[in-house]
Amino acid sequence: MQRNDKIRPYRPHKDKKAVQRIWIECGWIEDQKQHLDALDVVLSGDETLVREIGGAAECLVTSARGSWHHSGTPLPLAAITAVTTGRVARNAGAASETLARMLAERSAAGDVVSGLGVFEQGFYERLGYGAIGYEHTIHFDPAWLAPLGATRAPVRLSQRDADAIHSARLARRKWHGAVDLAAPACTRAELMFQKNGFGLGYREGDRITHCAVFSTESVAHGPYCVNWLVYQDFRQLRELFGAIRGLGDQVRQVYLREPHRVNVQSLLQRPFQLYTITKGGKYHARNEAETYSQLRILDLPACIAALKPRARLRFGLRLHDPIGAYLPEDAPWRGVAGDWIIDLGTTSRATPGYETGLPMLEADIGDVTRWWAGAAGAESLAGFGSLRGAADLIAALDRVIDLPRPEQDWDY
Repeated sequence: MQRNDKIRPYRPHKDKKAVQRIWIECGWIEDQKQHLDALDVVLSGDETLVREIGGAAECLVTSARGSWHHSGTPLPLAAITAVTTGRVARNAGAASETLARMLAERSAAGDVVSGLGVFEQGFYERLGYGAIGYEHTIHFDPAWLAPLGATRAPVRLSQRDADAIHSARLARRKWHGAVDLAAPACTRAELMFQKNGFGLGYREGDRITHCAVFSTESVAHGPYCVNWLVYQDFRQLRELFGAIRGLGDQVRQVYLREPHRVNVQSLLQRPFQLYTITKGGKYHARNEAETYSQLRILDLPACIAALKPRARLRFGLRLHDPIGAYLPEDAPWRGVAGDWIIDLGTTSRATPGYETGLPMLEADIGDVTRWWAGAAGAESLAGFGSLRGAADLIAALDRVIDLPRPEQDWDY
């Protein structure tokens, strides 16, 4: 297979049927009108590249424009919303090369960081991505939620409310690591993909202020998945939990990503009794933690500029970036490998170059991204990752940069 010569933009008139086939072969969609229409919406809102083999598209990579919030600073994000490969192109380098080309294009367009969801750890690390922390998912019977006081009746929401829901998502409360995707098509497509999807929410005039959006395999008893909890303050979140509790007369399980700084177990009546009596059953109440989101820096100076250290620290960084192996030699962007001078202070800077006498750190871009995002400490990455440097420099990195765990709160 030749490198890169058949990677090109998606052309609907030529590629639509091939791309539908790829997604069906991957098991992402079924051959039904609603799923095919939703795929069209995805492709209308995202930047899309295909890898053509034998005259047909056999690999597809899509990227949505968005923001990744670092310590209150929104940074331009290339959100990789799909990497899908047809059966004839598996394990042939098509996905890696097409994704690398997409990152090069998105970097040239001004995106400074890229994220994606993984099917398994170990694949996207070869392109410089690193895991960015656990997401807690808690499964419980909504009838076991403690009373939260009087709540208003919510209004029903559906696919017809997609644009208003999207606006509410953009206006929601955000924490370090929060993601926004700009195009309303992103929310519209997700609603179309959800099985038996519906929403419960609250309005002020025509504006949705807060809402919960669900999907389920079994309408009668669940489990109901809370795909999105959208709120601007904890009063609104409390009201949403009241709406969820109201489902408990019939629904035997709800599961959701635990909101920032909220311990849902503490909102349950006798949670350990609930865990015990449901264990082994269809509606087993439990708490799970998984890492399925990864991130990588595309523009090191822009990302370092977002850091707000507790004290000044200056050092040299020898950075390794494996993505160059998947890009042509003449590509305008081939990653961020090389020697850098890092100056953390009131204005933090990363400057290409080497300075004699500076303490040196050596690392892979995936691990530097994890440290920068607050997903892992420098000492941890020195013990189990690629960071190499003097012990006092490693300790200083954790001392001057102490970030909360990133909370993405928008899957893609």
